[in-house]
Amino acid sequence: MKTLLLYWQRTSLRFKLIASVLIMTIPLVGMLLYNNYYAIHVVRGQVADSYKNMLKLYKNQLDSSLNDIDSYMSTVASGYDLLSLSQAATDGDYYTAKIYLFNKLSQDINLFDPIGSFFIYTEHRQDFLNISKDDPYAIQEHDRIEKYVIDFIHSGKYPTGATSKVWKSVRIDQDNYLIDIVHAGDSYLGAWVKTDEILTPLDSLQIGEGGEALLANMQNEPISNSTLVNKYGIELRQDVHEYYISGTKKKFLVIGAPSSRGDFNMVALVPDHDILAKLPYLQYIIWFITVAAFLFVPIGLYSMRRSILLPLYRLLRTMKKVRDGDWSSRVELSHTSGEFQIIGGAFNAMMSEVERLRVNVYEEQLNKQKEELQRLQLQVNPHFFLNTLNIVYNLAKVKNYDLILEMTMSLIEYFRYMFRSNTSFVPLRDELDHTRNYLKIQSLRFPEKLKWDIRSPEYLSDVPIPPLVIQSFVENAIKHAVTLDELLSIAVSIEFMAEEQGSRMKISINDSGRGFHPDLLAELQAGRSIANERGERTGIWNVERRIRLLYGETASVRYDNAKDTGGATIEMILPTNPGMEESI
Repeated sequence: MKTLLLYWQRTSLRFKLIASVLIMTIPLVGMLLYNNYYAIHVVRGQVADSYKNMLKLYKNQLDSSLNDIDSYMSTVASGYDLLSLSQAATDGDYYTAKIYLFNKLSQDINLFDPIGSFFIYTEHRQDFLNISKDDPYAIQEHDRIEKYVIDFIHSGKYPTGATSKVWKSVRIDQDNYLIDIVHAGDSYLGAWVKTDEILTPLDSLQIGEGGEALLANMQNEPISNSTLVNKYGIELRQDVHEYYISGTKKKFLVIGAPSSRGDFNMVALVPDHDILAKLPYLQYIIWFITVAAFLFVPIGLYSMRRSILLPLYRLLRTMKKVRDGDWSSRVELSHTSGEFQIIGGAFNAMMSEVERLRVNVYEEQLNKQKEELQRLQLQVNPHFFLNTLNIVYNLAKVKNYDLILEMTMSLIEYFRYMFRSNTSFVPLRDELDHTRNYLKIQSLRFPEKLKWDIRSPEYLSDVPIPPLVIQSFVENAIKHAVTLDELLSIAVSIEFMAEEQGSRMKISINDSGRGFHPDLLAELQAGRSIANERGERTGIWNVERRIRLLYGETASVRYDNAKDTGGATIEMILPTNPGMEESI
């Protein structure tokens, strides 16, 4: 017993895991401790200060440029140049002032590097003028910006009063811009700068391999192209005076510098692993750790592979086979750790039990489905019986023996089909012949009040179809739509549909009656049963239930009212090869 216990302990997964981890980690613990407790915060602080100084330098240059643009526009607005547009008495004076401003801004715009375009908007004339640099933007972009600026001015959200942050970050479709607006009277002068072009000079900064510089608004959202923020879940904070580490899948050192002229921050994302790569002393430690790992790690990995990975791979392969439908798959883990042997035995026993239960449940479901299908079909059979007797009775009273003969023969064919319709499928040809025979009976009952047409391709005649699905809908149309005042038209058409999921056929049944009541139509379209307590409207529910039992999700029934005639429209999509035909 002691020998068996000792053997189990040596072969247990716990023992092997501990042994493998110790083999890999003990030689590295001393070296990693020194590396982990090396003044990492001091190193990060120094790197952060270096990048922060570079960001501040460029930020100050950018703020100076934005301030120059704002000062220039304020000078234009405070003089008579912009005010003349608002005070122009005639169209001639207005266009003279507009041309003067256009020439002036076109000449001066080249003095400001970051600017994308000047624009002038006169509110009382609803006139917008755009002045761009020689580098043209897309016309669509100008149109989008023009519409946004006009709405922006009307909303009054642009900065006004004595504020230093006059440049506001906005998002127009998929692009981000900085916009500054001044006004004199009801004339507005503004400029916009594309945020992505502001960051072009920062491309020369070495922000580590995989790092980037970006602009962020006061809502902590990037307002320039950024591939790292969303990809690695980096948090952007409004207070960027102190650096911090952020990121989910990958850590980044986040450094920022707030702008004094706009509502945005300039942010640099430096990969945390690149910080250590820039320290020569730590490079030696990393090399030493690599050499040591090269000596000790393979031993632990080999042991872990034999003890853990190989049994797991066997178990996963077997589970994949089961997921793909091979319920007879079993896992072989007899020469592995004790825990894996227990897992393998439990898995194999569970799969045997599941396979047995699966067969039993499947057989039970088939029997239940067949019983329900036969019950539903039997509910349809007596539906027409009383009406047919009444027709024969009325013909006998008027002694119309020819019609009695014709009616009797039609009824014989009708009931012969009904008595054989306890099968799941019949050829489409038989269902259409039965429907024609039924319509012929109804034509004798309602002379000159019923018109019908059935069209189907000959090559679909042998396609299996549930019995009475077409005739039931035709019967429902006659029951609820035929009157003695107006002619009722019924059209049945069948089309072939080739789809990627397989071949199907569309059965359309249309009548010229009053259509479905809105409440009833809503219930039908929602797929709910419409049968009431008095047993009415069971025909439609029976057809839907039988189709659902026979086809599952591969078939559909759609109900609607025709827009032109207002009559009821029923459309069934059925597979041409249901795979469940029974011998007929």
